[in-house]
Amino acid sequence: MAQVISWIFFLLPWVLLLPLNSSRVKRFTPAGLFSALFITIIFQIAEKWNWWTVTNNLFFLTNISSFVYGFLIVATILVFYFTYPSFLLYMIFNLIIDAIQAFIVSPLFIKSGLYDFHKINALGLFLLMIFVAIINYFYQRWQDTAFDKTET
Repeated sequence: MAQVISWIFFLLPWVLLLPLNSSRVKRFTPAGLFSALFITIIFQIAEKWNWWTVTNNLFFLTNISSFVYGFLIVATILVFYFTYPSFLLYMIFNLIIDAIQAFIVSPLFIKSGLYDFHKINALGLFLLMIFVAIINYFYQRWQDTAFDKTET
């Protein structure tokens, strides 16, 4: 069952981007990829500091959940797509999504055998996700200014 869940969270979210305006999706794709890179580093820190362990994964991934390279990237793009540039709306969406992830989805993933918490709990995960969301927002703001100026 854990393998099925892993594949679903790796592949299926990408379908959600198909009906959206491709120009807007492209605008926020760098933020999604930045988020995945940042979370990949967090997974490395989590392994060293024993925050959690990925116990069941796709065959080509080791200690980083398939969730990062599917659902996380797509969710980041979608949240920006529907909320940006409003920081308040962006944070409200993130607070809701991150609370669902930390307090509802994560316990289900633990019961499904995808990962186990060790030196972090649901509240710690929630706070970590909010921190990442704030960093992502400011990355997107920087990204906008980097490409707004045309070179002559």
